[in-house]
Amino acid sequence: MDWEQILFQTIGGLGLFLMGMKIMSEGMQKAAGDGLRKTLNFLTNNRIMAIFVGFFVTAVIQSSSATTVMTVGFVNAALMNLRQAIGVILGANIGTTVTGWIVTLKIIKFSLPMIGLGVFIRFFSKSEKWRYIGEVFFGFGILFLGMQTMKLAFAPLRESPGFIDFFTRVDGNSYFSILLGVLIGAMTTFIVQSSSATIGITIALASQGLLNFEGAISLILGENIGTTITANLASLGGNYQAKRAAIAHALFNVFGVFVILVLFYPFIGIVESLVPGNSNFIVSTAQQAEVYREAIGSKPFIGQHIAMAHSLFNITNVVIFAFLIPFLVRICEKLVPEPKKLREPGALQFSHIDFNLIDTPALGIAEAEKELMVMSRRVSKSSDLVRDIIKDGENRRRLCDKVLREEKAIDEYQKYITEFLVTLSSSALSETDANHVCNYMTLSHNLEKYADHLEHITLIYDKIDRRNIKFPDEANVRIDKIFSENVNFFNYSLKAFMENVDAQTFMSKSQVMNRRVKKIIKETKVAHLSAVGRRKIVKNDAAIHYMDILNFLDGMRAQAYNISEVTSGTKYNIG
Repeated sequence: MDWEQILFQTIGGLGLFLMGMKIMSEGMQKAAGDGLRKTLNFLTNNRIMAIFVGFFVTAVIQSSSATTVMTVGFVNAALMNLRQAIGVILGANIGTTVTGWIVTLKIIKFSLPMIGLGVFIRFFSKSEKWRYIGEVFFGFGILFLGMQTMKLAFAPLRESPGFIDFFTRVDGNSYFSILLGVLIGAMTTFIVQSSSATIGITIALASQGLLNFEGAISLILGENIGTTITANLASLGGNYQAKRAAIAHALFNVFGVFVILVLFYPFIGIVESLVPGNSNFIVSTAQQAEVYREAIGSKPFIGQHIAMAHSLFNITNVVIFAFLIPFLVRICEKLVPEPKKLREPGALQFSHIDFNLIDTPALGIAEAEKELMVMSRRVSKSSDLVRDIIKDGENRRRLCDKVLREEKAIDEYQKYITEFLVTLSSSALSETDANHVCNYMTLSHNLEKYADHLEHITLIYDKIDRRNIKFPDEANVRIDKIFSENVNFFNYSLKAFMENVDAQTFMSKSQVMNRRVKKIIKETKVAHLSAVGRRKIVKNDAAIHYMDILNFLDGMRAQAYNISEVTSGTKYNIG
């Protein structure tokens, strides 16, 4: 027996399978466009909707582990609450069963034509969406080629006494062998970090006659436990809500496995009755091989039986737990109590961004949106403080210190968001997602520059306060008026980011506001120079500082207009 060839084929087949899954997943995500991102908007307290969202996302990205890691990230980022998260996790467990059915399709012989078709569509289609569909076909072809390679690698093992002896122990004929299978399945999933890959390996082994149906089901049950480890590891750096979500996933799957272990043989009987053919039937003659189009020694029906068992297990669990979500929430709250003191996010304690979502750009963009909203609120808070500085001479020093602290936090937000978006841009992005990334990087820059102008104005007031320099009352009134106009313009510029607007109407009003503020600043500068000429502003320092403030107010106006262009999508033409 050529062990080197078996090892190389197994590793290569698994690599092709995982790469095909990745390419197919990325193609589906890009073809879906904003669908995944907008799916988050459907999340309500309706548990059925949350379950559907979990199923949909997992069916697209083909990994329940990835979905649960995302869910943990969403809870940590306050994108969803624990009740919603549990619903999504329940749906993800159904969505992951799609993989089992995909790999049992009798289209392995079409893997090479699918690869060719996918490449042809990808390179010769003029439509962006069709190019992404080409990637999906290509990924499917690679996935099936990997599955076929693994099957061929495992075929000679039917002649190996050592492997036959090992898998005979995982035959499901005793509870010891069932528990051994659960352990192997859990460890394999943890090592490979892909429940889809574990299912593929299990079906490949079983199809080659190395596993009987009962043993294969014990491995699948273990896979459902192993897939929870990834989410729990991801929750270690998260907050208490993220830990609760990860524990909910583990409790759900472990409890489900426990129930099936208690009812193992009746469960096997139900699956056998639902799927045609004997799961453990082995092709033993050339005539049977021709009829079933399978090699002698293989099991032609076991793949469908495994896929059905996996689906039935998860659907049954979801049906049971869908009505127990409030109870499960309370258990998780008991296991992971709320900390006595909750710190508010500081400059480096970002609320929403989770680098675990880099592999799912559409959802990573949703997180960036949330963080940009937080950043914009901090800029608005700085604006309010600067307005108080302009009006309040008594508490000016204290207010200046607050603005400078906020500015440092805003700088950190801009740096962190940009770092996240740059990393996200290295992923496979659709044209729409690429536009979003470009726009949001620009938006974070514009927000930071707007805050810089606030900082400069603050520093001027701090300086004139320390030097006891006074502006004429008329100058103070003009500064306050222009500043208020700028704040209104800034708030309006963010409207298109917070809600759906008609871009043309929005930009028409934005242009009117921009011209209005620009005109007021110009008139104020002319009046100021005229006043200087008439010696109404006696001190040169006061005149210089006043002109500097007007320049920074003009900078605020320019950044507000830039933000309008970005949020409306007219700057980079977001579709």
